[in-house]
Formats: sequence, C-alpha cells, structure tokens
Amino acid sequence: MQNLFCLTCDDSAAGYIKAHHSPSASRPQIVSLPLRLIRTPLTPEVAKLDDARVLAQLDASEGCEIYVDPDPNSQLLMTLLLTRARAAGRDCRRIHLRHGPVRWGHVDASTPPDRIALPVGVEEAHLAAATAIWSAYASPTPEAWFSLSPEVLAYFPVMQRTWDALLNDLPQAYTGLGACEHLILESIGSGQCRVGDIAGVFAQSPFPLIALPQIVALLSSLASGAAPLIEGLNGRLGEGDFADDADAWDAFRNSQLGLTALGRSVLVGESDVVEVRGIDRWWGGTHLMGKTCWRWDDRALVLIPPARREV
Repeated sequence: MQNLFCLTCDDSAAGYIKAHHSPSASRPQIVSLPLRLIRTPLTPEVAKLDDARVLAQLDASEGCEIYVDPDPNSQLLMTLLLTRARAAGRDCRRIHLRHGPVRWGHVDASTPPDRIALPVGVEEAHLAAATAIWSAYASPTPEAWFSLSPEVLAYFPVMQRTWDALLNDLPQAYTGLGACEHLILESIGSGQCRVGDIAGVFAQSPFPLIALPQIVALLSSLASGAAPLIEGLNGRLGEGDFADDADAWDAFRNSQLGLTALGRSVLVGESDVVEVRGIDRWWGGTHLMGKTCWRWDDRALVLIPPARREV
C-alpha cells in the first residue's frame, strides 16, 4: 500500500515501524499517541487527542493500521480511537488493527509486522464493542465496566484481561489497596528495596497498568502524609520532575525503601489504607474520594458501592 497511515500507542512502537520501513522507498505516515488513560482525569488527557489531525490523515490515506500493545492503557486508547472515528462518521472499513502479543516497541526492526500479528479489518461490530467499552470506562461509576458482557470483550483478544486488571486496580475490599499500590508494597516486602527495582517490576509485567512517571508519583504519595506506607525515599518527585533534575532523580532512584508499620499492617490485611489515609484518585471516569469509595472484592467478584455516611 503506497499511502498507509499508522497509529501507535507510544513512541517506541512508532520507532519500530519507522526502523522497519527505513530501507523502503514507500514509508507510511506514523503518528504516536502516548496518552495516559489510567489513574488520571480523563477529560484533560482525552483533550490531548488531536481528532481533526488524526481524522484528516485517515481521510487522506488508502488505509490505516493501529498497532495495539497488550497493556491496558493501549487497549483503552484503541477503543477511544475507534469510538471517535465512528462518531465522526468515517469509513472505518479502511482501518485495520494489529494486536501485538508483546509490545510493538520490543520487536526487532528486521521482523515484519505480519510475523507478529496479521491485520484485522474493523467491522461495525468492532466499532459498537469499542464504543460500549470506552463509554463504560468513562462512566462516573465502575458499574458499567463491571457489567460489560464477555461477548463484547471478546471482539478484542486481550480485552478480558484488561477488564480484570482494571477491576483489580480499584481499592480492594479488605485492604483498600489498588493493584499498583499492592505491587509496590509486596515488592518492597519481598526485598525489592530500591526505586529502580520497583520500576523494573512494573516494566517486567506483561500488562503494566502505569508507566515510569506515574510510578514515581505513586511512590512519592505512598511515602508522604501523616500515615506513610513506605520509608527511606530520598526526596519527593512528581510525574514530570524526574526528567528535570538528574541529581534529584539519581538520589530518588537509588533510595533504599522499606515498609512502615502501617505498610506492613495494610499488606497483610490488618489495616485498611483508605480508612486510615483517605483516597483521592481517578479510576476511569470515577473519582475515588474521601474515606469511603467504590471497591472491588476479588474473592467474591463483586463491586462494593461507597458506604453511606452515618448521620
């Protein structure tokens, strides 16, 4: 195809496509969309998506391929893109999905995309499923996400795992920890004591929920406040701070971490972190706030609504 338009979920995937096509005279147009849709307010993040530009390039191309990574953020971004294209009335039959079993940025440039994943043509059923999934995630409570049917999820190869992973990132019924907090505390408790080690644990996960900037901010949050869960962190950095001060980042990255008494108590289920520290973070379109919030019981596989305040 002489005029191919490729969309990717991050810059590393774009790098793979560019490197693979570099010897060719016919190079596709490549647009990377590194939006973060997990644990962040959706409205300002989705606003970064330049719909007009993407749709204009789709209209000008003979075909479009979306290179989809298996992690939950990339799965959500795919559903957002398909939802927007459908809402704009575009001919989505020219869109094909390449569902990578591994991150596309990890594929060697000499390996043809077809050897990793054949393109799947988008049909109306895919668009309807994507719209239902994105709408459920962006809803003000997690009830719609929980109610998504297996038949809807099955239109995309790893969406069921995304469904599971995101429910597990809600505050858990017995500890109040989301999956990301639990992984950090568990890793520190098992001897993964440096910030660099924690980042490595997330990086090695086949379906990581958050990237390095969010890991940095989460570690700072867990070490702060009147009731910290971890100790030994050198400094406090936000999502973008580690790129601005190399010395501060080196000190932060090499911190020797440990669990506080509260951190150990929460990890074994003796204390509830939401009841002790409160919560203020986003899960899709749901704002988790205060000392009562939506929770997920991973044993009974049920959602628990916020407890009503006693009057």
